[in-house]
Amino acid sequence: MPMPRKSEAAHGLHGTKPHDRAADLSHVPAGRPKFPRDLDATLRPVFKRLCKLLQQRRVLTSGDVELVRLYVFQYDRHTRNAAKLREEGELCTYIRLDSNGQPHPQVKTNLRLKIVTDAERTMAAILNQLGLTPTAKDRAKPVTGVPKNEIVPGSVEDLMPYLLGKGSEPEPFVILPPPIEEDEEEAPMTREDGGTE
Repeated sequence: MPMPRKSEAAHGLHGTKPHDRAADLSHVPAGRPKFPRDLDATLRPVFKRLCKLLQQRRVLTSGDVELVRLYVFQYDRHTRNAAKLREEGELCTYIRLDSNGQPHPQVKTNLRLKIVTDAERTMAAILNQLGLTPTAKDRAKPVTGVPKNEIVPGSVEDLMPYLLGKGSEPEPFVILPPPIEEDEEEAPMTREDGGTE
């Protein structure tokens, strides 16, 4: 007979994770990647636009910087070569020399067409990995919020925050003797030999 299914509370008590229930959130904390130094300032809007899309879907992490950077490079390459491809056309006439050195015109596909299609293919793959395509959008798990520094009750940070540089040091604790009441008269102190002081 199979084991009965554990409740969420039992999993929390034992520190285990349920294998039959899908996790709603990713364990990776949310973050915003820094703008890479090797990108031009003209590419900053593309980088920001892609980060904004990822942030709206709640899947942006600081570790996405390299994928977004590669996408921006491919976007730049695609944009430049696609503009020249439109000017030159998809078919170009190239001059080819035969074995005797005589030039012959030859119609071939534009060499920029391969650059543009490779950039498009790479951009689509990166968008798929980031979860920005129709098929991948449901697979991307939302990331958890930035972890808050919660103070654990009974910890050093809770009991003595001044040791960690948070807050001021408390006043020293001084034990004072109990006050002497005026009603009581002091009895003279006696010495061991029986004399008084």
